[in-house]
Amino acid sequence: MKKTLLAATSAMVLAVSAVSSAYAKDGFYLAVRGGNTNFNLNNKKDASTDSAREDYGDTWHVAGALGYKYKYFRLEGEYTFRNNIDDNYENIVSGSVTSVRNVKLDADTILANAYLDLMPNYWISPYIAGGIGLSRLKLESHVIDAVGPGTSEKDTTFTWMLGAGLSLRLNRCLNLDAGYRYVDMGELGHAEFTLHEVYGGLRFTF
Repeated sequence: MKKTLLAATSAMVLAVSAVSSAYAKDGFYLAVRGGNTNFNLNNKKDASTDSAREDYGDTWHVAGALGYKYKYFRLEGEYTFRNNIDDNYENIVSGSVTSVRNVKLDADTILANAYLDLMPNYWISPYIAGGIGLSRLKLESHVIDAVGPGTSEKDTTFTWMLGAGLSLRLNRCLNLDAGYRYVDMGELGHAEFTLHEVYGGLRFTF
């Protein structure tokens, strides 16, 4: 029994040593990610909605990135495509539905991101991230059954994001990443757009 316990302990020590000594590879990498996006609108005045705040619900997104990793740090350029929002929303005043609007929202983003990997040479490493860039926003809204045209606005806006996650190292070159990020896409008209995203993806270092 003692010999078995000693052998198991030795195996664990060797495994931990191997994890510590098998350094993650530095260099250029490609990453693909995808997951869920939840849009929110904060209407400062009366732009395209009668409500001060609206949750536009969930949709999906996919992203691709090219970056460079050096020890604890990663820098990358990322493009994110988000599936368009196209849905109907009720305007409610004093508990009664006053009208129903159709909203179409299109939002794509280009970001320059920076990551800090807290434990890059272990199999599991937490990380934190931040980024800045631009978003292409287009919002169309009209009241169903109303006479006359609705509203249509589009612009390119300054965007920033903060996030965190975990990275699972499959080997020296391949990582499986999962995380969350908050994205502020700036204002379109009088409305400010923010979103919450959860994602997973693969990252391969050359």
